[in-house]
Amino acid sequence: MIPSLLAAATLVIAPVPESAEFDEWIVACDNGLHCEASAIIESGSTTANEWQLFVTRDAQALSSPEIDAYADAAQRSPKSVRLKIDGQMTGFGFDENGAPVGDSFALLRTLAKARKAEVIDDGGNVIGLLPVSGSSAALRWIDDRQKRAGSVTALVAIGPRPANSVPPPPPLPNIIKPPASDLPPLSLTVSDIAAIRSLGECDLGDRPNRVETYRLDAQSTLGIVPCFFGAYQGSAIIVVIDQNGKWRPATIEQPVKPREDAEPYWLYALTGAGYSDDYPLLTESAKGRGLGDCGRTASWVWDGEIFRLASYRAMDRCRGGAAGLWLLRWRTRNQPKG
Repeated sequence: MIPSLLAAATLVIAPVPESAEFDEWIVACDNGLHCEASAIIESGSTTANEWQLFVTRDAQALSSPEIDAYADAAQRSPKSVRLKIDGQMTGFGFDENGAPVGDSFALLRTLAKARKAEVIDDGGNVIGLLPVSGSSAALRWIDDRQKRAGSVTALVAIGPRPANSVPPPPPLPNIIKPPASDLPPLSLTVSDIAAIRSLGECDLGDRPNRVETYRLDAQSTLGIVPCFFGAYQGSAIIVVIDQNGKWRPATIEQPVKPREDAEPYWLYALTGAGYSDDYPLLTESAKGRGLGDCGRTASWVWDGEIFRLASYRAMDRCRGGAAGLWLLRWRTRNQPKG
């Protein structure tokens, strides 16, 4: 833990599994062993159109991998295409929705052995390249995390073990919420808001600065106080107000350890902060840059004391690719369906 941050707020970190990177492939498996991979040839490494692959696989023994292909950062394939792998035309391809033509297992196993995979249009022209460097190591990493290595269900590390030898995924945690309350949320005074904004050295300029409050339970109210606005997103300070009207910075369970040079207020500040009464969830949506190819989304559940991490997706490095196509890293039974 970081003493300079703890002096201002309590640091709580969720045990979010780490991601891994293998050349053109980045992979992650969440706490329920659902695994995802994002692969792209980074801009500048080739003159051809670099396609992106996004692979997902659940942890159940008989689950099949799912593949989506994206022609560029904005869209899936504009039409059906075929694949030429190491100079040979194959029966593999993608339809206009980016779904694979042919068996997904066979396609991934072929890509894992390939040196070059070209995307071919109806006229026989090369219109793109698929990322293959690092694919074998990335898919083997997923096999290992899901305990499939040495079994017939593995993508790369195939062996003789039967499918029923693959253990079931671990259960997802369930965050216990306090009873809901019909009491109206409390408000923050003008002096409260000024004091809260001083914590984050906030600068709103002439942008809208409406403070939002929501009832959490019979004893607590959530306050979302705008702090900064940038070109495409803003941040807010998150506080909890007790029934006497006294506020304190919220304790928010962090998905990753903060940087050593992070300002203390980032423990209780969120980018693109919001709150949904329907679930209920405190949410964040933060782009790493305007393109949206990197960043994070997260949600938290109030347990009566702190906000516990309910879900987390992230793409830590900006590499180009489809906006918001980030890797699932954490789930609970509290996250919304869909």
